[in-house]
Amino acid sequence: MIEEKLREYDDARITTAIEASDHLDTVRSHLAQLLGPPGPSSFTLTFAGHERHTGDAPTSFVVNAMNLDDAARILAGLPTWHEWYLADAAPDGQGADIIYLPEQSHPGLPTRGEYVDLRSEQEPAAPAATGSTRTAHARPTVPAASSPPHPAPASLAARTSQ
Repeated sequence: MIEEKLREYDDARITTAIEASDHLDTVRSHLAQLLGPPGPSSFTLTFAGHERHTGDAPTSFVVNAMNLDDAARILAGLPTWHEWYLADAAPDGQGADIIYLPEQSHPGLPTRGEYVDLRSEQEPAAPAATGSTRTAHARPTVPAASSPPHPAPASLAARTSQ
């Protein structure tokens, strides 16, 4: 009789060990996600173009990025940004009259007003292959009297309808 109970006991012990192993694997997976590197989040970058001369509000753009410098780099590569920039450019070839507003650029979404959400235009973020990041000159720092570097025109194939 004791041998029958021993077999049941061993079966129960094995079943419990398997269930515990599955549970621990789930806990380990959740902990790895929590303790791993943070993923990209939303950042707002605000610029004042020619509309500032008529008293209109500046334009805010929202992208997903790791920090504000990364957001500026990503924004500069998006077709909608290029279209907006080129629409502000003077016909005499002087470039666009755009000022970056760092006091209105921040992590997260704008709390009021309208904004251009470019997160759907971004390519899915690929994990960085190296641990080094180069963000020293990525943020647009445009003095009030000058224009930012002129971006390459957006390709007709890359345009998206808003």
